[in-house]
Amino acid sequence: MPREDTDDELLRAAAGGSERAFGLLVSRHLDRVRRVAQGYVANAADADDIAQDVFLAVWRNAARWEAGEARFSTWLFRVTANRCIDHMRRRRLKSWVGLDKVEAVMANDDDPERTLSGRGELALAAAAVKALPDRQRMALLLSVVAGLANPEIAQTMQISTGAVEQLLVRARRTLRDQATGRERAE
Repeated sequence: MPREDTDDELLRAAAGGSERAFGLLVSRHLDRVRRVAQGYVANAADADDIAQDVFLAVWRNAARWEAGEARFSTWLFRVTANRCIDHMRRRRLKSWVGLDKVEAVMANDDDPERTLSGRGELALAAAAVKALPDRQRMALLLSVVAGLANPEIAQTMQISTGAVEQLLVRARRTLRDQATGRERAE
């Protein structure tokens, strides 16, 4: 069984002009980059544009990335986060949809009643997450969608690990409190 190239090795090869290596990096990470972008901007077309911009930046800056400073995925999601923030500034749009909720709703498309109920829950969850402050939203997104650990999120957001933990605690507490408030109202 052949050994799979690491992201570092592929990035070094891409820096040397290897389109094959770059293509492997893109195929390995495109889905998560798109999901993070779509989770932040809540629009598939904009997420595609952001993902394209992210990988264009990776291609252009591959030679400047230095192994050992940060993991490739941390750098990749820092670029992704920056592109999302830039996009939001340009569009003056604030929206976020929890993709784990979208996947759960879409998995239930065999039962129309359950699907409608799921869409209602999705809309409520999206509204609750949309109301979170930007930094809490980004930390939650990097944790849930990108699957980054707290130290990687800290590097990505250029804050301390303790600050990441606080952002995640506050975001989850706010979402839990809002869900509990809705349940009491029903």
